[in-house]
Amino acid sequence: MDFSLQNDQLSIKINGTGAELKSLIKKETGQEYMWEGDPDVWAGTAPVLFPIIGSLKDGKTTIDGKEYRIPKHGLIRHNDQLEFFSKVEDRIIFRLCSNEDTLERYPFHFDFRITFRLRNEHLIIYHEVMNTDERPILFHLGGHPAFRVPFFEGDRYEDYLLRFEHPETSRTYEVTDAGTIGDDTHEVPWTENGTVLPLTHDLFRQDALVFKDLNSRSVLLESRNHGPVLKLDYAGWTHLGIWAKPHGDFVCIEPWIGLADSAHSDGQFEHKEGIISLEPNEVYEMSYDIKIL
Repeated sequence: MDFSLQNDQLSIKINGTGAELKSLIKKETGQEYMWEGDPDVWAGTAPVLFPIIGSLKDGKTTIDGKEYRIPKHGLIRHNDQLEFFSKVEDRIIFRLCSNEDTLERYPFHFDFRITFRLRNEHLIIYHEVMNTDERPILFHLGGHPAFRVPFFEGDRYEDYLLRFEHPETSRTYEVTDAGTIGDDTHEVPWTENGTVLPLTHDLFRQDALVFKDLNSRSVLLESRNHGPVLKLDYAGWTHLGIWAKPHGDFVCIEPWIGLADSAHSDGQFEHKEGIISLEPNEVYEMSYDIKIL
């Protein structure tokens, strides 16, 4: 089931399964900003990543001496058990609490909420994780929104770029065939003194670009022919992924806290890079902001 929200400038639709943003429209122009989710290319539009990002090594992990199998990107994506929690004038909230099904795959009690808020030309996506367990809980958190490229009629994919707020020299970490993060890094085709990453389908021939040490905390999606399309602010997030399917007409800009398992992972969940530890009754909050230009 889809849920809708709008203000004077924007309208959005969210799929109740997985609380996945599937439509973001500028009302003045009627233009759609989100990837259509073509199942022949990639059926996703904006998966929510919790309590892991990406894949576990060999599909499994160990928590307190017991083996668990958490699906790729975690428990929210594709989950039809999310509760439509509330809707007010400017926001809509979905919720998932730990239950018998989640505890079989992830042995922590939690209360997860995601809020979609419209404020003028901004869509702000808030994440809240409450620890309802009697011990610290461990998790990763991430976003995965996919934006249409090309956006303007007559443009090609290669007419688009990502413009970062600060000059960058970062290399991307290798994503292995098993979906883990390898030790090798590769050069990134930065231009304009490191502020611009030109988009090409070939850029993603080895999967996502994975950044651990960017200076920037915001990025613009731009058309060379028409100018900026949108801006994504990800202050507070520790990692960033940039991804598309080869020949897919979209780009994902993915703020993360944490990463997929290392190729050399020992399988212990507590040793995952960037793992968040949250004490009982505490709440962890993180958001990112999509500004339509």
